[in-house]
Amino acid sequence: MKFIYFVVAALSILFIQVNGLRVLGIIPFPSKSHFAIGNGIIESLVDAGHDVTVMSPYPQKKNRENYHEIDVSKILEIFESDKHEVNPFVFGQFPAVGVMFMLAKMNSDIVDLFMANKEVQKFINEDQKYDICIFETFLVDSLLGIAEKTDCVIVSFLTFAAVRWTDDMTGNDSPTSYVPNPFLHYTDRMSFKERLWNTAFSLIERGIYQGYYMPRQRKLYSKYFPNAKRSFEEIYFNTSIFFSNTHVSSNTIRPSMPNIVEIAGIHVKPVKPLPVDIQEFLDSATDGAILFSMGSFIQSKQWPVEKREAFVRTFGKLKQKILWKYENETLPNNPGNIKIGSWIPQRDILAHPNVKLFITHGGLLGTTEAIVEGVPILGIPIFGDQKLNMAKSVMKGYGLQINFDDVTEETVTQSINELLSNPKYKSNAVEISERFKDRPMTPQQSVVYWTEYAARHQGASHLKAQSTALSFIEFHLIDIYCTLLAIFIAFGYIKFVILRMIFRRIFKKSPEKQKRS
Repeated sequence: MKFIYFVVAALSILFIQVNGLRVLGIIPFPSKSHFAIGNGIIESLVDAGHDVTVMSPYPQKKNRENYHEIDVSKILEIFESDKHEVNPFVFGQFPAVGVMFMLAKMNSDIVDLFMANKEVQKFINEDQKYDICIFETFLVDSLLGIAEKTDCVIVSFLTFAAVRWTDDMTGNDSPTSYVPNPFLHYTDRMSFKERLWNTAFSLIERGIYQGYYMPRQRKLYSKYFPNAKRSFEEIYFNTSIFFSNTHVSSNTIRPSMPNIVEIAGIHVKPVKPLPVDIQEFLDSATDGAILFSMGSFIQSKQWPVEKREAFVRTFGKLKQKILWKYENETLPNNPGNIKIGSWIPQRDILAHPNVKLFITHGGLLGTTEAIVEGVPILGIPIFGDQKLNMAKSVMKGYGLQINFDDVTEETVTQSINELLSNPKYKSNAVEISERFKDRPMTPQQSVVYWTEYAARHQGASHLKAQSTALSFIEFHLIDIYCTLLAIFIAFGYIKFVILRMIFRRIFKKSPEKQKRS
């Protein structure tokens, strides 16, 4: 009987440990698209019954007993300052190397603003203990000091495909021969020139990261967490699980460690009823409808007039109706088949059966929502990973791309007509959608399972590769190759010396024989 009580008690403790976790979410980057992924993770854990506290610039004010917030929205002011004022169309013209330097500098300022928050300081000084920290690892890694302070297991995530620095964190390997850098626009089918630049840029990226970014974050870590028990490097390489906003159906194939979990679609919520005016507009689109949205960061009203008019004139020639996320109250020269709105429920609109095409900037959230509903895409990428996302959609046959500089009435008309008239794009989009949704667990279930798994197994160290402890030289076997090369050269030199001695003896004796004769 005592044994039965013991088993019941042990199982009860295990149940509490798994289903009653204290979770800390740190989602500092001031971008709604970044927050959408983090919020999807957080909501999954809240719905699973875990007690969650979130630090972010986008307070949700959810009336949930197990959900708490620390508002750091002052970080949003960073885009309002002259120092970091960003015009997306100008930003899109920056070289990738310049973007990396700019992000490293800006994110250092984000850390300062984050740590200046009184509620954050109060939280740190209270010496609270948490089981799990959900952390967005986007160039603000000094904030991992908060996780170190709360003595919790670290579960990191990134809003786009894994990059070189996340590979370093997890010990993963990404051969540049076929794994494209997210800052570039290549697929896994690269030419020699593309492989050369992909490799060169990845080395440059690593140099910037190790030589510029890491020292800045190390300094911030020492500044704000002087009494930390672990060094910056120790906490940095201590990620237990890494959530990647990707899925094999829509991404290029790449190596992956067992602690890297794909959760693409985590932000996609169940379809909700549309506002009456939008529902009626789409229902009346018997010839189909087109959704045009450039996301939350890029506003259509900022477009140069000639680019905007290229779309207006093209739309006027179509029999389809157009729903356009446009931030002004009126659209000049509206031909009559265009409905505008400063905000539109994009995910729910894409689910309407009359929507035949999605025109987008190529952001990963929007393209994922289109994939879920099997809607073809026309992309006009501006910056970041948008070009890569569109390159993959073109490669997989469910989208077309127009470079922003090439936007004219002719190119827009040609691309839209091709996507609407050629059934292969819709067929491919539906096929990709079926693959995307065909998985053993939903993204939400994956998040809950692997987060609880990390807690159950005290950080799941058995999933971590020893490669995280290796230096760049050791990881890439540079020391081994150099040793083998040295041995090869040494043997070659010894062979050369021996042969030279033999030939000298031979040719030295030959003249003596000639003299005797």
